[in-house]
Amino acid sequence: MSTRISPDRSNSPGIGPEFISEVEDELSRRLGQPVTMVLGDGIVAVRAAGELFAGESVVVMDAGPLLSRKRPAEWADALERKISRLARRAADVEHLYTEIQKSPSPEKTGAIVLEHAGDYDDDFFQALATVIAHDKARLRLRRVRNFEALRAYLRLVRRRARAGETAAMWTELAQGAAQETDLGR
Repeated sequence: MSTRISPDRSNSPGIGPEFISEVEDELSRRLGQPVTMVLGDGIVAVRAAGELFAGESVVVMDAGPLLSRKRPAEWADALERKISRLARRAADVEHLYTEIQKSPSPEKTGAIVLEHAGDYDDDFFQALATVIAHDKARLRLRRVRNFEALRAYLRLVRRRARAGETAAMWTELAQGAAQETDLGR
């Protein structure tokens, strides 16, 4: 395992190459595969020899919350939790995509998305970006286009939900469904 640490973090008390090696060893043991860690510019990246989640072998996170922890096992805990969260969120992305694909109408699709408006956190979007990158690498271009459109829509939903506009989105959805019904008559 190769350990790299940037000069700006090497002066953090107790966070040196030996500490990073201990974290790598602990995380490798837990994940059952060799990992390499890189720390620099406030970011920690973990790279595994195999897949960590959604076909991806690299996880990146903000190092700030880790710097106060002094034991390698605490770092390994936090990194393992992040990897597990991203794996769960990637499964959530795939589940949402499957539900949308089965949706019989745009209104039903909107309802599926709005039912989970509070679930679209940063980990969800990080997992979504990973799924998109994975599909691009495998030339699943139709899925890539669908996921990119979904990402744009979910960002809009998240922005509006954070602005307290969830009720308005439900009203708009109901109005759209009513218009579809009127056009069908």
